[in-house]
Amino acid sequence: MLTALLVFAAGFVIRPLGSIFLGHMGDRIGRAKTLKVTIFLMSISSILTGLLPTYTHIGIAAPVFLIICRLIQGFCIGGEFAGSMIYLSESSHDKYRGLVSSMTNNGSNIGVLIAVIACSVMSNVLDHDSLISYGWRVLFISGGGLGILGLWLRRDLAESETFVKLQQNIKEKYFPLSYIISHQRERMLKIILLLFISACGSYTLMGFISTYLNQFLGVSFHQAYQMQMLFIILSLLILPVFAYLSDRIGRRSVLLFSTIGYILFTVPTFWYLQYVQAWWVLLPLVIFYSAEQAVTPVIMVEMFPGKGRYTGISIAYNICMALVGGFSPAVNTWTIQYFNNNLMIAYYVLGCATISSIIALKYLPNEYGLQSNLMLAENCTANT
Repeated sequence: MLTALLVFAAGFVIRPLGSIFLGHMGDRIGRAKTLKVTIFLMSISSILTGLLPTYTHIGIAAPVFLIICRLIQGFCIGGEFAGSMIYLSESSHDKYRGLVSSMTNNGSNIGVLIAVIACSVMSNVLDHDSLISYGWRVLFISGGGLGILGLWLRRDLAESETFVKLQQNIKEKYFPLSYIISHQRERMLKIILLLFISACGSYTLMGFISTYLNQFLGVSFHQAYQMQMLFIILSLLILPVFAYLSDRIGRRSVLLFSTIGYILFTVPTFWYLQYVQAWWVLLPLVIFYSAEQAVTPVIMVEMFPGKGRYTGISIAYNICMALVGGFSPAVNTWTIQYFNNNLMIAYYVLGCATISSIIALKYLPNEYGLQSNLMLAENCTANT
């Protein structure tokens, strides 16, 4: 299982490199054009994964090609996810920026929900041999097909007004990577640390929870998938509420509610889960996860000036997702085995929440997030 989780993590290792290349594209030629490129390449790599020959047919080349496809996906997501957050934040009305930008995370969660449902259906419809033989291929190929549909939906995507204004106010050509390394290193470090709980929540809680329930608590895959699906569905409903709230009272209050809630409730929740494996036991974590996911996209955009924004946010975001998120399933699996303690996952979440809470308390002012679109545009032009 550790080997499989490390292959999963391989896609995260390449993310920072993708964020440099695609971030440069996003800052120079536009957000919309870059987002069309990323979704196309991700879709093709998913389809190719589903068509790969097996080890029986081509030997060691099979896992090598699998990792290459995974690396292509990771490279593309290095510019895709942060880019979509930036695009939505820059394109939305100031009164609803938090709500609109939060749809990036909700859209991702819908994708995870579809994947979990698909896995659950396939595991129930097909026997083990059929699932190993061709069932998994259907999932990857159909996922690539959904990506092609997404590309079609993005065909007429126009550039954000904020990006257009920024381009008009930059009089000289600049190299985004060089600029952010020279002028925005500290800001990027703050974003990386602030996102610890976001990376942990996405890949330790929502992503890894079904594996944790099955492998370490003895819950059947069917029940584990059901609990994971309920986790995601509840988050889809709760997240917009916190996003809307952040547009009224500011991002800092919502984020601190989340991180402090994690600090207080994570260990008791996972301790109780050892004895009662029911969906409602996870409800506190669903609430805190939803609150954090609601505000982190817009916080990143509002923290970072317009010049080099795509590159800077993409690099910071993907470094954190790679280190804290992508390796979290493998790290949690190893630590649980090494210490023979199922609560190690709770300590991991607790540590990440503590770091993010400190950064939020120290660097986010009380009124943070109550900016107008004009202020966001000035944030773009004032740093050229």
